[in-house]
Amino acid sequence: MGQRQPLLTRSRAPAIVAGILVPLLLVFVGWELISEFRSNRTVRAEMDRSYETRSQIQRVFSLLQDAETGQRGYVITGEERFLEPYDRATEQLDNQMLALAQLFDEGDAQAADFARLQTLTLRKTEEMQRVIDTRDTEGAEAGIALVISGRGKAIMDDVRTVVASMIEVEAAELDRYAAAAEHRTARTEILVSVLFLALLAAVCTTAFLMWRYTRTRQAMLNDLRATATRQSAIFDGAIDGIITLNPSGSVETVNAAGERMFGYSAAELDRRDISLLLDIAPDGDGEFLKRLGASQGALEGGLLRQMEATRKDGQTFPVDVALGAMQLPTGTHVVAIVRDISERRRIEQLKDEFVSTVSHELRTPLTSIAGSLGLLAGGAAGVLPEKAGRLIQIAQANGQRLVRLINDILDIEKIESGKLRLEMAALDLRDIAARAVEGVHGYAQEMGVVLSLADGQPAPVRGDADRLIQVVTNLLSNASKFSPRGGEVRVTVDPETRIARLSVSDNGPGIPDAFRSRIFSKFAQADGSDTRAKGGTGLGLAIAREIAERHGGRLWFESAEGEGATFYLDLPLASENANSEESEGPRLLIVEDDADAAEVLRTMLESDGFAADVAATGREGLSAARTGVYSAVLVDLQLPDADGISLIRALRAGTDTRDLPVVVVSADTARGKARGRSLEVVDWMEKPFNQTRLREAVAAIYHKLPDRRPTILHIDDDRDILDVTAAALAGTAEMIGVESLAGARAALAKGKPDLVILDLGLPDGTGLELLGDLGDEHGRTVPVIVYSAQEMDGALANRVEAVLTKSRTSLAGLTRTVRRLTANKDKT
Repeated sequence: MGQRQPLLTRSRAPAIVAGILVPLLLVFVGWELISEFRSNRTVRAEMDRSYETRSQIQRVFSLLQDAETGQRGYVITGEERFLEPYDRATEQLDNQMLALAQLFDEGDAQAADFARLQTLTLRKTEEMQRVIDTRDTEGAEAGIALVISGRGKAIMDDVRTVVASMIEVEAAELDRYAAAAEHRTARTEILVSVLFLALLAAVCTTAFLMWRYTRTRQAMLNDLRATATRQSAIFDGAIDGIITLNPSGSVETVNAAGERMFGYSAAELDRRDISLLLDIAPDGDGEFLKRLGASQGALEGGLLRQMEATRKDGQTFPVDVALGAMQLPTGTHVVAIVRDISERRRIEQLKDEFVSTVSHELRTPLTSIAGSLGLLAGGAAGVLPEKAGRLIQIAQANGQRLVRLINDILDIEKIESGKLRLEMAALDLRDIAARAVEGVHGYAQEMGVVLSLADGQPAPVRGDADRLIQVVTNLLSNASKFSPRGGEVRVTVDPETRIARLSVSDNGPGIPDAFRSRIFSKFAQADGSDTRAKGGTGLGLAIAREIAERHGGRLWFESAEGEGATFYLDLPLASENANSEESEGPRLLIVEDDADAAEVLRTMLESDGFAADVAATGREGLSAARTGVYSAVLVDLQLPDADGISLIRALRAGTDTRDLPVVVVSADTARGKARGRSLEVVDWMEKPFNQTRLREAVAAIYHKLPDRRPTILHIDDDRDILDVTAAALAGTAEMIGVESLAGARAALAKGKPDLVILDLGLPDGTGLELLGDLGDEHGRTVPVIVYSAQEMDGALANRVEAVLTKSRTSLAGLTRTVRRLTANKDKT
């Protein structure tokens, strides 16, 4: 028994040892696997850190290059615009160096190189500033001499050497991490192989896990490669140009189609501003979204614009541009998909020409056919048999239907091409309604419908009689068509406050809810067999609305499904003396080259008691203004022979027109609408502005406020100019001086001043952005004196036009502004 115990003990020993070793070995194997995974994560983290470090080093170097480029451009040309990249680079350099410092530890191998880079960066910025200061104090030759001396270049060469060394060290460190990771992976695989025989089950499980991990990782890599290849093929194989932009609007990548489209290679477009290719404001105007005129978040759902593009050879062509946001760590990048629509435009033009030609060519034979059928139906060829007469009536009705279709197509073509002209004259809208009722009477009888025109007062308007009859006839025809037999179509004409309203009511089925949003669209017809059976082209209401809006009015409706519909035509009400040649109201001069816009403005002003004349060019406007018969001038900024700003400056420079009130009008006559924003301009000067003219302008404001001194808001980023102006106007006005757009808006929020003196060049934006804040929807405007160091050219006029267009309101405010200005002028 005593001998069996040691044997039993010895027999159990291997099991005990195995029981102890196996868990230990499993733990060891597990630990090694965990270490392997940690090593992989460490390598990935190190790769990310190394990439970020090298990117940050490159950013610092790029900023130094940008600053050096701006410095040299300024030294050579003396133009301050070259200091903009220099100032941006030097402002960002400290933050970028701080960001780079955070990537290194004190004991890091790169610490010495980083310290040297800091020193060289400081020396380089000091050297560049020294050159600029020398250029400013001693002249261009002294500045250029410093540049030629090579000191700055030598420092930059040292910077390049340090940057190359740091990037090389980072690459070597990354390679070391990768080699260590590969070594650890190999050791783990050997360990697993050695333990395979002893730990079959554990090793099999571990091997399976490793195999699955490896396969998954490989599959992921394969998927990544396939995705990258697929995206690259799509990018390069797309027929549309695809351009990626950084947050400031510089080109990052362009595909092969983009290269073919614009004629530039990808290398030529690298880091070039997108304004080189598309008609977007140049990069000096701020962030890309602001330059695009889009609000924050506008790109999230995609943005589609039609623009003009420019090829390398200077040729321009129309494009559709789809813009989308791409969120990256460096900010909101933009993907622009550009499609050349030159061919589409050409086809559209061919279509328009085809429609016009065919329509006109069809009119001649149709006139003969319709005339012949009418003669036959009237008995010119003798009495027709009943069956033949019925066939003639069918042919005649359909011939007239085809004539109406062609006329509608021609009207749409005229409207869309801007060729529709209105012969404006004094009319009574009630007479228009009566003539339309008489013209539709026969058709209404065929439909079994009674037309009634309610009695009432005259409703004087200005308009084209034929076109207005066309509108009312369309409304009456539709009402008759959709009214039940025995029904009544009621027409009323009522002169109301400032408008004349014509209404056409029926007791038909009403307008379906699903159709209301597109009832005024071209070729729109409500769904349903009954509606289709009524016939029609679907163009009548679209044409009617266009005609109404070109008269400065509107066409709208009210309807409850199943209870009929009422359509309303609202037109500006003309005063009784609107057409009197000897009107007692103030006489205005409208300087506007768009005949339709000028006519709408003149009609609305005359209906408000003014007499108005129109000048189509700046030269005609200036000559007319010098006659001295006008109480105020309304100026459009876009004129064929000059911009409106030049006209304002010419008026202010003349002794006989200096005190003539001027209102800048931004009008939009697209689709016949006349909407706009007015801006009362006291003067528009260039720096340095004339103190005498300034005092005279303020004195004019003072005379309008006999009970108190005027309050003047002066906006200029130069404190010296603010102080000098305040001293010049001391005792004449209460001065409020601010140095930024933000300060100006805060001052305007507290109260409206009597006059604003505005500098266009401000630190937080252009003074143009404030023009839209100097009035409200009720027509109250704050007079403004604008001055600028810029040349007064057409581009500036375009930007003023854009500001006023964005703050667009109704023309009712314009009328109130003109009335106030002319009243003040009469008082003085």
